[in-house]
Amino acid sequence: MTGMTFRAAALGLTAGLGAWAQAPLLQDSASALRQAQRAWTLGEPPLPTLSFPSFEVGLGGAGSEGLYAPLVAGEGLGHDTQGWGLGLQGRYVQGGWSVAATVLGLRGHGRTSGTLQRAAIAYQWDSGWRLALEQTPFAWGSGLNGGDLLGDSARPFARLSLTTGETTFLQSRWRAEAFVGRLEADRSVPEWIPDRDARIAAQAAGLDLQKPQLLGGLVRVSCGSLMEASLGAVTMAGGQEAQGQRAPATAERTSTLAELKLRIPSLARFVRAQGASLHLSRSAAPESRSLTLTPARDLGGLQVVWEGWDLGLEYAGAASSRTSAPFTRPAYLAGFSTHGDPLGAAFGPAVITRTVALGLPLFLEGQGRLRVVRATAAQEDPLGTGSWFLQGEAQWRTPTGRIGASVASRRGEFPGSLSRWGWAFSVFQSFRVF
Repeated sequence: MTGMTFRAAALGLTAGLGAWAQAPLLQDSASALRQAQRAWTLGEPPLPTLSFPSFEVGLGGAGSEGLYAPLVAGEGLGHDTQGWGLGLQGRYVQGGWSVAATVLGLRGHGRTSGTLQRAAIAYQWDSGWRLALEQTPFAWGSGLNGGDLLGDSARPFARLSLTTGETTFLQSRWRAEAFVGRLEADRSVPEWIPDRDARIAAQAAGLDLQKPQLLGGLVRVSCGSLMEASLGAVTMAGGQEAQGQRAPATAERTSTLAELKLRIPSLARFVRAQGASLHLSRSAAPESRSLTLTPARDLGGLQVVWEGWDLGLEYAGAASSRTSAPFTRPAYLAGFSTHGDPLGAAFGPAVITRTVALGLPLFLEGQGRLRVVRATAAQEDPLGTGSWFLQGEAQWRTPTGRIGASVASRRGEFPGSLSRWGWAFSVFQSFRVF
C-alpha cells in the first residue's frame, strides 16, 4: 500500500466512508479513536478535518444476554442500545463549521426506540481551537480496554467542549481539552459496580442523586517526537435528590489520571515493525472530591504495529477497595457510569485485567481484531472473583459500503457455584449514499 493510498484510507475513516479497520456505522467514532492511537504509535501527524459531506444508511442491530459482558469500544451497544433496525449517519462541513450525527431506530423487547447515538455541531478556527456541542466518545487514556479516565465503551453523553490549539513552551508542545456535560436522569446501579447490594438498598431509600453534571479537563504535553504526557481530572457534581433538593457539595466525586506514552523506535526495528510504543498510567477515583492519585490504579501496556497487523499487551491493576458499608447520605450511587456501562475502562476500576489484543488482515481484504482478557477481582465482586473475556471484530468493504460485526463473550467464575456466561454483539451493513 503506498503512502498516498494509506492516507486516503485514513481520511475516509474519520468521515465514515468505509475505511481501514473501521467498524460498521454503529461504532465508527470509537474506531476512529483507536486508529488515532495507532497513528501515534507510527509517529504520523493528526488527521485533518475533511471538507466534503457524507451520508450512509445501515441495517443491523445489537444485543446482550446473561452475565455482564462489555462490548469494548462499543459506544454503549449491547446493553444500553439493543434491537434490530435502521441507522442513518451523515456529516457536513462548511468553512470552519461541521455538523455530524448518527441516528438509530431499533426494535427489541416488543418496542421500537429512536436513539441519537452520536452528534456534533462544532466550529474550528485556523489556529486549531475548537468549540463544540457534541455527543461523541472519549479517549482520555490509552488503555486497550478504553481510557481509564473516560473511554469509548459507554454510550457518549451530551456536553459542551473546548479544545485549544497547540502552544510551544520550553521546547515542548501543549494542548488542552475541557468540557461540561450532564448524565441521564435515572441511572441504574451497574451490574459490575462494587457494593452493589448496598447501593440498591440506598437507592430504594431515596438516597440516589439524579441528573449529575460532569466537568472535566485534560492537558497533553509532547516533548520531542517520542514522548507525550497527559494529566486530567473529571468531577461529578450537582444534580438533585429524589425530593428535588440540590445535591450537597459533600457528594462530589473526582476521578484523576496521569499518563505517559513513549515511542520505541529501537524495538520497532528489532521486531521489524513500523512502530512500537509503551503507555503507563496511574488513575484514581477516591470517595471524595479531592484531586489525588490515591487509591491508585496502575496500568502498563505495549503496542507494536506492522503493515496490516498490530499487537497490544497490557496489565491493569485494581484500585484499593474500601470495606463495604451502608450508604447513609445522598450519593451518586451509579458512580462513574452511564446507562449501566463504565465511563472509563470497560471492566471498571475495581478489576485487575491482563489483555492481549491482535489486529490482523482477513480474507477478501477484510480486517479483524481479537481481544482476550483475564479479569480477576475481590471476593465480594458482583460478577465473581474471575472471568475470561473474548471479543472478536471483523470488517469488510463492499462495492456499496461496508459490513462488519463485533461479538463479545464472558465466562464468570463464582466461588461454590457453576460458571456463568454472558455475551454482547453488534452487527451492521451500511450503504454509502454519497
